[in-house]
Amino acid sequence: EISARNRQILIRLTMENTVAKLKRLPIKAFTLLESLLVLFVVSFLLLGLSGSVRAGFNQVQEQLFFLEFERLYQETQRLSVAGHEKLSLKISGRQISNGYQELDFPQTLQEHEQQVIQFDRSGGNSSLSKITFQTEDRTVVYQLYMGNGKFKKTTSSG
Repeated sequence: EISARNRQILIRLTMENTVAKLKRLPIKAFTLLESLLVLFVVSFLLLGLSGSVRAGFNQVQEQLFFLEFERLYQETQRLSVAGHEKLSLKISGRQISNGYQELDFPQTLQEHEQQVIQFDRSGGNSSLSKITFQTEDRTVVYQLYMGNGKFKKTTSSG
C-alpha cells in the first residue's frame, strides 16, 4: 500500500511531468491560409442566407403593394361618390395616382404602360379593362367590372 504522503508525491510528479510535456509541444495556431478559408466559408454562408432573406422581403413588398393598390382603387371610388364628381385613377410608368394620393411601384415590378380608369359620380367605372402587373415570377391581373366598380384579381405564375 502506498502511504498518503507517497500518493501526494506521486500525483505532484505526474502533474509536473504532464506540464513539462505540454510546454515542449509546439504552439499551434491558425495560419493565414486557414484564416482566409474560414473567412471565405463564413462569407459564402452569409451571402447565401441574405439572398433568401431578400427574396422573402421582395415578396412581402409586392404583396403590400397589391393591397395598397386595391385600397387606393376603392378609396378613389369612395371619393368620387362622396364628392359627386368624376375621378380618374392614373397608372403611368412606376406610379399610380388619383390626384390626392400616390402609390409607387416596388423595384421588382416591371414598368406599366399608361392607363387611366375613370370613375363616374356614383363610383362606378365605364370600362371592362384589365390592369396587369408583371413581377419577376408571376403576373397579377385585375379584371374590372363595368358599373359597380368591383374587380376580380387573378394570379398566374410565369
